[in-house]
Amino acid sequence: MKNSTKKINLTSSNLSEEKLYDLKKILPEVFSENKIDWDKLKTVLGDNIDPRLEKFGLSWAGKNNAIRSVIVPSSSTLRPDTKASVNFNVTENLFIEGDNLEVLKLLQKAYFEKVKVIYVDPPYNTGSDFVYKDDFKSPIKAYLEQTGQVTNDGQRLQTNKETNGRYHSDWLSMMYPRLKLAWNLLREDGIIFVSIDDNEVNHLRLIMDEIFGEENYLNAFCWVNNLKGRQISGSGAAKTYEYVLAYAKKIENVGIFEMSVEKLKALMPSSYKGFNYETENDEGGDFVVKNELYNTNSAFNEETRPSLVYNIHYNFKTKEVKFSSIKEDVDFAGFTKITPKKNNNGRHKYHAWRWSKDKVANELADLKFVETKEGAKIYTKIREYTSTALKDIITDITTSNGASDIKELFNGAKYFDYPKPVDLLKVFISQMGTEGIVLDFFAGSGTTAHAVMSLNAEDGGSRKFVLVQLPESTNKESEAYKDGYKTIADIAIERIRRAAKKLSDKTGFKVFRLGASNYPENNFEFDPDKSEDENKKAFTSYLVKAKQSSLFDDENGLDVVYENIVKEGFSLNSVIEERKLGKNNLYIVKDGERKIHICLDKTVDKDTIKELSDRNYKDSVFICIDNALDDTGKANLGLNLELKTI
Repeated sequence: MKNSTKKINLTSSNLSEEKLYDLKKILPEVFSENKIDWDKLKTVLGDNIDPRLEKFGLSWAGKNNAIRSVIVPSSSTLRPDTKASVNFNVTENLFIEGDNLEVLKLLQKAYFEKVKVIYVDPPYNTGSDFVYKDDFKSPIKAYLEQTGQVTNDGQRLQTNKETNGRYHSDWLSMMYPRLKLAWNLLREDGIIFVSIDDNEVNHLRLIMDEIFGEENYLNAFCWVNNLKGRQISGSGAAKTYEYVLAYAKKIENVGIFEMSVEKLKALMPSSYKGFNYETENDEGGDFVVKNELYNTNSAFNEETRPSLVYNIHYNFKTKEVKFSSIKEDVDFAGFTKITPKKNNNGRHKYHAWRWSKDKVANELADLKFVETKEGAKIYTKIREYTSTALKDIITDITTSNGASDIKELFNGAKYFDYPKPVDLLKVFISQMGTEGIVLDFFAGSGTTAHAVMSLNAEDGGSRKFVLVQLPESTNKESEAYKDGYKTIADIAIERIRRAAKKLSDKTGFKVFRLGASNYPENNFEFDPDKSEDENKKAFTSYLVKAKQSSLFDDENGLDVVYENIVKEGFSLNSVIEERKLGKNNLYIVKDGERKIHICLDKTVDKDTIKELSDRNYKDSVFICIDNALDDTGKANLGLNLELKTI
């Protein structure tokens, strides 16, 4: 009988294999013996391959390794810390303590294209801040050593000094893989904001162009963060500002119609007055949009810009939207045409956004089209607004605001010199509307979580946050250390807890900590400093331990469950139910429509096997310890469900 048993996933997504799989579906003809035939690929792609040796772009020492590091899977895991969490079993907010490169890899399956907004405030590479020292051969071991969780002969995290021969290269090699993995997590309508100063802004712009595409560049906001100015040594000048670079995942999907009222207010150019509406009492008190978006600038009208004045065509059955210019005056079968009304001068009121009509059309989901006796009308909850665009230069929020945010929560204590202000992050996060996930993988003091909760308190939104922060040690002479906060992550966790209490936010947050895998297969390494005999003895000891049955008990059972959750690509907000099935204990994990059953008992009882062979479990995923089943049990279960063993 054919054995249908599979091994569990021991690592995060293998992005290299997944990309090859996707390419094979698109271009199977370029593969030979399961490898890419370069000559065939060049033939298929023809003129689309650039044969030139010299090409435009940014290059640095170590770039190839940085690119390759993206596709190296992570074997580590995320361990739940229920004691540090608030409302663990209910909340969907996450705080993850750990190296963000490893964490981003572990999030790839579950959060692929699910994040609406990313904000990060990475090290600015000023010569005094820390740049992550990635070790791609043994990342989790290096992480545990760097954070002092295991001994490493005194080696500790080091700053990236300008005297380093690879000063800029090290910073770029640190940023590239993290930004690339972040790109994977952004939704198709997502936006990323990255804070930076003069030290690396030009290099950051180039790698953002490479990863996100220069066509998706939105803006470089200038934040005047220090009105007094920071003295530039020997120059007689003072620096008063930093930058926030903004990129879309796909710029055509970032349009005003799917945004909140606040976002509309922020992004509307000053020449636009917004929606012209009249209040009516029908349809539950919604407001009829009579003329859609129009422009009051006399220099732009249907005569000067005829290609930018449109009819809207709406299909009430399929909910599809199409556009045609007033000039074309097209009718589409099955669609109701909504023509913009004319103003007092006899001109149609300008209906266009500064991007293309297709971008506008893609973002009409939030508008509600209704057929009335008078014809088609567009309903919306928007009441009124008149505003200018989100300005390139932000001048009314300073670094001192950020310091005050923390002092207010910690009884006047100063734990950070230059924390980002809550109000600054609210400016950017509010662009996402009132729902969706906000990710910050350089979380620092936790300002992003504070901003998300503050916005939700103001507008009743349902935004969720995912924060990642290295447990970087605080200085032993610092105020924070003396108050009991040994790491930056400790401060951030406490800040989120206190901010939630102040804002009466009862949603809570889950805390996870990056750690070594529960499985010895992931943890054994041959020691090059030991003899062959010593390594053989160590490996023999490892094989005994790798029988697995002695690894799991009541204390770490949940850790093992979450390692399977992460590596099976389930959300960290999956619902976990514990129950008895026959004589065995089962964890039932549900993530939407997906479900897995996990049993960590040393033996799967015959009655349990019989129950799992029932058609109610057909095609379910069942995970158990390999030697908890004999060959007959594996064969029987494999006929009915997908069996994976640890």
